[in-house]
Amino acid sequence: MRFLFLLLLLLAGAPAYPQKALRSEVFQANVKPVLNGIVRDFYQMIELFPNYPKKLNPLMEDFEGITAEREVLLETCPRLLSKRCEEPIRNLREKLGRLKTRSLELLKEQKMTSALYINTLAGVRVISDFDNAVEELKGDLDNASFIQAADISQRKETYGVVKKVDELGTLLSLAVVEYIPQLYKEEFRHFFFNFVHPVQLQLSKRSNFEYLNQNVNSLNFTLNLLNMNLTKKNKKTPEGMAPFLAVIHNKWNSLLRYYL
Repeated sequence: MRFLFLLLLLLAGAPAYPQKALRSEVFQANVKPVLNGIVRDFYQMIELFPNYPKKLNPLMEDFEGITAEREVLLETCPRLLSKRCEEPIRNLREKLGRLKTRSLELLKEQKMTSALYINTLAGVRVISDFDNAVEELKGDLDNASFIQAADISQRKETYGVVKKVDELGTLLSLAVVEYIPQLYKEEFRHFFFNFVHPVQLQLSKRSNFEYLNQNVNSLNFTLNLLNMNLTKKNKKTPEGMAPFLAVIHNKWNSLLRYYL
């Protein structure tokens, strides 16, 4: 374990302790675009796995619009659904409808594939749960919208809607990991939940640049661990992924200059 830690330090180069607070404008102009590029590279990379559903990543892209409306709804109606949040509710309903179509297409693709036995059944179950949860949330919002249109008093908490949107995001994240082949699942699970997911949540969606100031070391460790596991150990690098790994590593290193 001690040897592994020392090796990771060597791979990471100089320690990435932030010496100065990163200004918001620097983050927006120079850091955030590169982080978004790393996330895109990751999703393109895992599409190279055999039998990884091609419709899963577009589904996740559509979900980005749901999370954006979640923030608008929370800002407009922080406590209870009311007339003030009529527009974000309408937008959520429309985007959930498109998301439902996407999830059904994905499920149909999975059922029709001749290699279904190779795909993890857990992934299919998670997408099925996601599809049901989308339908349930859309039904809740349809009812809330009907009550608003009828000018009927209601006390439906915004938190309940926000919680269900977050649960949808959790199910999608689980689906991504479940479709990774067993041989590489542990490495990619760790990288997804300790790098990709927090970067998406804290930086891409919320522009919380302070998160990177506070967590650059742990993110650096996680990225170098993936690179080491897939290129420096006996485990063979998945076919076609070496260029993606190199690009991701180089992009990340280009950001560290802001924190050294």
